[in-house]
Amino acid sequence: MREGIFWNKEAMTMDSRQRERVQLEKMKKQLRYEYDTSPYFRERIQSAGIVPENLKSMEEIQAIPRFTKDDNRLCQEASIKELGHPYGLHLCAPLDKIASVSATSGTTGLPTFYAFTKRDHSVNGEATARKLWLANVRPGDAVFLAFALSMFVGGLPFAQAIEYMGATAVPIGAEAGTRRLLEFANLVRPKAMVLTPSFAEYLIDKCPEVLKKEIKDLGIKILLCGGESGAGDPAVRARLTEAYGGAKVYDIMGGAYGFMAVSCDYHQGQHIITPDYEYQELVDPETKEPVKIENGAIGSMVHTSLEWEGAPCLRYDMGDITQIFTSPCPCGITGLRQKVLGRADDMLIVKGINVYPAAVKNIVMEFFPRTTGEIRVVIDQPGPKVPSPLKVSVEYGKSEQDLPKLKQEIENRLADVLRFKADVRLLPDGTLERTEKKTKLLEKRYEKKEA
Repeated sequence: MREGIFWNKEAMTMDSRQRERVQLEKMKKQLRYEYDTSPYFRERIQSAGIVPENLKSMEEIQAIPRFTKDDNRLCQEASIKELGHPYGLHLCAPLDKIASVSATSGTTGLPTFYAFTKRDHSVNGEATARKLWLANVRPGDAVFLAFALSMFVGGLPFAQAIEYMGATAVPIGAEAGTRRLLEFANLVRPKAMVLTPSFAEYLIDKCPEVLKKEIKDLGIKILLCGGESGAGDPAVRARLTEAYGGAKVYDIMGGAYGFMAVSCDYHQGQHIITPDYEYQELVDPETKEPVKIENGAIGSMVHTSLEWEGAPCLRYDMGDITQIFTSPCPCGITGLRQKVLGRADDMLIVKGINVYPAAVKNIVMEFFPRTTGEIRVVIDQPGPKVPSPLKVSVEYGKSEQDLPKLKQEIENRLADVLRFKADVRLLPDGTLERTEKKTKLLEKRYEKKEA
């Protein structure tokens, strides 16, 4: 089974016909399970006129209504009132089979819960093992988990998955604080670290302050960066590789429902390495109509679980705007690759041009070390349509002298690549807040005025 970069070569190198056959057979079984165990899913499947055993193609499930984060919230509110638990009407497994629960932070309302059975933990472990193995993590290697642990899907479930594949989980967690985290890393000397790319950048500056040594002196060989966009951008990756003394940087995604994606050493997007556990579609972010899966296609990614017991995804549109690649990759992994362009919630429209803050940051990172890479896209009114020029705050590097020239170059580059007019405001290094958590690139000044 394990060969080269493959933890499971058969699953990761299926040809298109084999992949379609496996997905269709699993989809029939998964839909039957959801139909029989969840009245909520039963109604959705029936409304599409689908009899699970009679499914002839994967495209037929497009008739099932999409499931959104708003739907998830309403499902959970209803299950609290009607069933006495917060896991949603779409919960399929009985409560006595739920082994653990993860959740979002709930900073903007009710947390979104994710329920795992023991079987789901095994699926998550197998899926994560493929990602770790591809990134050259091996049994016995210490993997330093610097995502937030408390309830986060990428926290304790990730730690359990690291153990599943035989590596050594070191679940320090971002909530331990930067000083404690760096002190532990200095003692453990992990081979790999799992964290957001912005936190990896933050540690570059904090390590000399805390440990009186450079981050490269910790000997970290592998950075698995996820939770936000960034690690897929060459400029971000180059800075991290240099600062961490040649460490390899991998762009990762996933953490529940059996979905995993990870870049390989060729960095041609994230490989979706779990086609036997989840099915992907694209829909137009505005019209919600299906977008054909072909090389370069862009849309909002829709997830459907193929083997999940707790609370499966059935056409779950999580709002990630994604570009898909179908051309072959030299590494030998087949199937789809993806590049997450940004969140639908963060998308701005400037004179008809779609702009994602993550893409702006990636452009600014090209100017490192003349810039620190820290940015904020500033809006004075609710989006998505905002006036031109778009305000962008950018930190300049300590050694940069010609600020007018730098401002003009960044504005020109943004216009050339992202096709919108920017008004760049240059700020001294250290002006913009750094954090152990995900960095919010969109600064909504109108919310401060309302407060």
